[in-house]
Amino acid sequence: MAEVDVMVKSVEGRRLTQESKEDSKATFDVHASLVESERNPDSMSVKFVIELETLPAIAKLSIAGSATIRGSDEDIKTLTTAKDESGVPPLFMKVYQKIYATMYLLCGSLRIPYPAPGLLKSTQVSTTREIPQPLQTDGNPSISKQ
Repeated sequence: MAEVDVMVKSVEGRRLTQESKEDSKATFDVHASLVESERNPDSMSVKFVIELETLPAIAKLSIAGSATIRGSDEDIKTLTTAKDESGVPPLFMKVYQKIYATMYLLCGSLRIPYPAPGLLKSTQVSTTREIPQPLQTDGNPSISKQ
């Protein structure tokens, strides 16, 4: 089984209004990308950016960093490939799970609604070799090679 090590390199949070509270009703618009930055026989490094915006406009969050997968070629392929065209690659979910605590603490500090732990489960994914563009929850996050 492959190991995934996540390193957060930057965190930004902005509260856009003073009228909201932690229990305010909001949905989250997600923009995300994973870009392969390095490849070795037994590992792969990926840079990631996950941005969340609330609807209505209460806050914006951004977390960027890198993830390193260590394992066999087959394990790496399994983590970077979605099970179907509308699914999220397991790597993306592992990154989200590992940064969730950071997002949760940031939301608490800003006194804004908290994102759900399974927020990205409905995201569609496509794999491409081009640099990905920011994407929405109903868009297509990408893993690409740079």
